[in-house]
Amino acid sequence: MNDNSRSQHFNAERSAAIEELLASVAQNGTPENRHFQNTKGKRILLSGVAVALVATGGAVVMQLPVTDKSSIACFARAELNGNQFPGTTATLLEGARPGEPAPPNPIPIEDALTACRDLWAQHILDPDAPNGYPHPSLHDRSFSYPVPDPLTVCVLNDGRAAVIPGDEKVCASLGLALKSDATP
Repeated sequence: MNDNSRSQHFNAERSAAIEELLASVAQNGTPENRHFQNTKGKRILLSGVAVALVATGGAVVMQLPVTDKSSIACFARAELNGNQFPGTTATLLEGARPGEPAPPNPIPIEDALTACRDLWAQHILDPDAPNGYPHPSLHDRSFSYPVPDPLTVCVLNDGRAAVIPGDEKVCASLGLALKSDATP
């Protein structure tokens, strides 16, 4: 056996003190028992929180409403470098004609998900293209091009909606908030 002269030795006095403490913890109404009961509840709560974090992958999902509906960002793939992303920005402009200046007030886009799905169905977005969109000659005016599933609506730092291929975790992976259902 290893002799460590600096460690406290286990003796009858120490054994009696430990036994007395255990009896106090087990006896209802003692300060030691109340402390044990209070901390037991906290340990159970903390254990539950730990299980919940493990179950969700430790991710805290931040949700925000879309506050700027003047345009939306439709991503071709889950990439974001500053304000640059592969894909396109969509704006609804009443009475706009090609080659003419845009009207001053765009129509608010209430359903960003549907708008971007329509762009996917027309092959206006392409995850394999470097900039996220193919040559216009490849667009599909029949709306039959495959649409990725799932698509998730996130919120950009400027308050606009961003529709990105992937599940709800894609927003946090790009440093964005998930769109909340709350109306601003």
